[in-house]
Amino acid sequence: MRKHSIAIIPMLCALALSCSHAQVPLPQSPAGAASSATSAARGEYIVRSVAVCGSCHSAPGEKRDPDGPLSGGMEFHNWRIGTARASNLTSDPETGLGRWSEAEIVRALRNGQSKDGRLISPVMPYEWFHEMSDEDAFAVARYLLSLPPVRNEVKQSPNFAFKLGKVFFLRPKPAITVSTPPRSAVVEYGAYLSQHVGLCADCHTERVGLLQKADKNRLFAGMQHPPKGFPAKPPNITPHPETGIGKWSEADFVKAMRTGVTPGGEKLHPFMPWPKLQRMTDDDLHAIYAYLRTVPAIR
Repeated sequence: MRKHSIAIIPMLCALALSCSHAQVPLPQSPAGAASSATSAARGEYIVRSVAVCGSCHSAPGEKRDPDGPLSGGMEFHNWRIGTARASNLTSDPETGLGRWSEAEIVRALRNGQSKDGRLISPVMPYEWFHEMSDEDAFAVARYLLSLPPVRNEVKQSPNFAFKLGKVFFLRPKPAITVSTPPRSAVVEYGAYLSQHVGLCADCHTERVGLLQKADKNRLFAGMQHPPKGFPAKPPNITPHPETGIGKWSEADFVKAMRTGVTPGGEKLHPFMPWPKLQRMTDDDLHAIYAYLRTVPAIR
């Protein structure tokens, strides 16, 4: 029995070593980047009005304000991960991002790897943000580093399943360089916004399998079985005429996003952050609508 126990030790050491992922190379700030002020303004627009990061990263509580300090702490519970908590994204040097570089923030956002090399829980949707453009990702980083510091230490509580997953199949996303699609290509830009900047696809696409990966064969077809903690079932927003938004005009879509009311007079569930999304520009909302008209209509 003792011999068997001794033999297991090297195996456990090997597993422990394999948990330490190789560092994903830090991305390079894009050449010809916009001025600091312009870039930070673009980052604020993405963080506050498109990705609505405050839905998860604002301080938890009854009076939680997505437009408030992004000091983190909101909890997510799942048997696959344990308890994950939204990180403090303010510039506090001890508990937030104050000692991070812009490139380290971009790597965390798009690749899922923290400053210290640890894999971030996939509750953070880096699977979708992975293809955010260099320009936009660095704009987000620049804006976050401009936020006033708020001291709030947030600790993670991963369980054994997540630790085991990191040994065998969970990895950071690979290094990538992405250009922002030209806004003149309306459908292409709408696809980019709805999948890799905003989180329309993340919420409106069913998750399947052990790893709860998005079922991209049913992109935007809604969630019948949302993750624990979702207070509503995100609906079908494909152009299916009966179960989706196939009968919505562009004006109907924009009005729903601006007012929170569907063409049929139904109010959108409060879980849908339309009060923040309503600040998106007309051009961006038109681009998203144009793209959604091109996806397969799924019943």
